[in-house]
Amino acid sequence: MWDDFGKVLRNVAYAGVGVAALAVEKAGEVGKVLVEKGEIAVEQGKQFNEELQQKLQDAAQKRQEERFNETVSSMTAQEREELRRRLAELDELEREAEACAQGEVPPDAPGADNVTPLHPEDEPKD
Repeated sequence: MWDDFGKVLRNVAYAGVGVAALAVEKAGEVGKVLVEKGEIAVEQGKQFNEELQQKLQDAAQKRQEERFNETVSSMTAQEREELRRRLAELDELEREAEACAQGEVPPDAPGADNVTPLHPEDEPKD
């Protein structure tokens, strides 16, 4: 009887160890599944965020264009002409800045004849 009782206890102990091992194994599998699901959710979140940012940028650009169009349409002819003149001046300044950035000095620029090159080796040879 005590031998049978010992076998039963031993079987219960083995069953407990088996249950613990099975639980660890299943927990590992569940953990892997949860990690995979989490990675998928993060990727979907990133994609959603990018799409949302693009939509917001598009909407902001559209609102800005609408406000600009409303402002221009509410201007008088004289105000529009002044705007065109100022935009032409800004375009010219931008061209001059680009030329200077490339090392070119427009001949009509103030002080163009009094320019000292930063690198003497770049000076044109006579």
